[in-house]
Amino acid sequence: MKRILSLLAAVMLMVSGAGAEMITVDQDETAAPAPEASDVREADLMDIRQKDGEDRIWITAAIQTTDGVLLTSTAVLPEKTDELTVWDGETEWEVEAVIPDSTGVMALVFFDPGEHLPRLSSWPLMPYGESVKASTCVVRSGDAEGGRTNRGVLSATETEWMNCRCFLLDLEEEAPVGSAVLNARGELAGMVAADYAEGEGRVLVLPAEEIARGITEAGEYLGFLAGWGEAMEGYHVTAEKNLVTFDWSEMTLPAKAEGEEIYLVVADAANRYLSFFPAETAERRLSMILTPGRIYISGIVVCAGAPDTLPEQYEVTVVPPAKNLTEYNFHPTLTTIAEMPENADGEQAPVPVTEITEELLRSGRAYFYSASTYEIGEERADRTLLVTLTDPEGNNYRYETAWMYSPALMKEDIWYFALTGTALTWSLDQIGYPKGIYRMAYYVGGDLADQFTFEIK
Repeated sequence: MKRILSLLAAVMLMVSGAGAEMITVDQDETAAPAPEASDVREADLMDIRQKDGEDRIWITAAIQTTDGVLLTSTAVLPEKTDELTVWDGETEWEVEAVIPDSTGVMALVFFDPGEHLPRLSSWPLMPYGESVKASTCVVRSGDAEGGRTNRGVLSATETEWMNCRCFLLDLEEEAPVGSAVLNARGELAGMVAADYAEGEGRVLVLPAEEIARGITEAGEYLGFLAGWGEAMEGYHVTAEKNLVTFDWSEMTLPAKAEGEEIYLVVADAANRYLSFFPAETAERRLSMILTPGRIYISGIVVCAGAPDTLPEQYEVTVVPPAKNLTEYNFHPTLTTIAEMPENADGEQAPVPVTEITEELLRSGRAYFYSASTYEIGEERADRTLLVTLTDPEGNNYRYETAWMYSPALMKEDIWYFALTGTALTWSLDQIGYPKGIYRMAYYVGGDLADQFTFEIK
């Protein structure tokens, strides 16, 4: 989307609170909050719908944060999002991409309004750090008939959830996940992100700064692109959990000059490096285990030598965030970095460490270490294992192998492998380890088994 950079600038201006219009929020069941200034479009929720032939199925009412960007919860969206549309009551737009944030809680829905802006505008974001007050805010939600309802707030307290500041609200009546929380100034104070486990009508709300962070995060993924890629005829990408299949068997490959080759290029949108594969093969279909929750760009490139640029035409694929691994009552007990003792013999196991340093990671003695329990009656060896490392700059490195459940190991399944020589740290060994927080995770059959973070200072 070519508007992405201007959208991000607009978001940051909004979250500062500068120049925000004062909007009165009605407490009745039908009236929508409206700007006082006549030259500002009406602010309200918009609808996300799914195509079903000529019909449209209502999915959810979503929050417009800026022109061309809607916000909702990942929990309310279908797994396949290629048939979604946006509706403001008069005009319909095709959804160009659905991008989850790094937590997998928020979903950003992108569409290109072009010359026909939605008749419904965005609410300004509540300034950073402000708190929700029960007496001066409402929760605004929608239903399948396109109606809008305001829910009163009985109490509001600040708490922590998903490692960020959030609000716990007690509502007069239940409101669906994805609903907007508005303060008395008509500013978007947050989004209902989850139902609270204890008590009906209790919800967890992500504040405005988390909304701004999510949009900015998406911009960091996509901001360097000139625009969304035009669809390539005969080229198809499908994802089943984190197993992504690229199929160019029905595509007419472009011509090449002498000395040139044709490649399939696959790139994580945040990475500094590309993966590429010969495209002129008998089997013009490739499946890859990719990192859940990441955005990938793929397409066909003609070049002499190794590809070093993204294709002019490309597809954007968002790998769905992973659910927690629960099969066979799986339970992780320890996932960390371990160190192999110096002069260790082949029988010794690495020892988990309390401090992870760049020196250790470069030493050749650093190991990825995992311990878990599960319950199974017979051996299963048909699962994929993906271990990932994400550095502080957002680059994601992957190591793929196979996973086996074994009755002999289920009471304590301990396994490990040396980081040296894997794709996880090879690039960092060459270019250097940036300071900051690193995240490591492993996935079994596309589900998240465990994860941990460490800091290099």
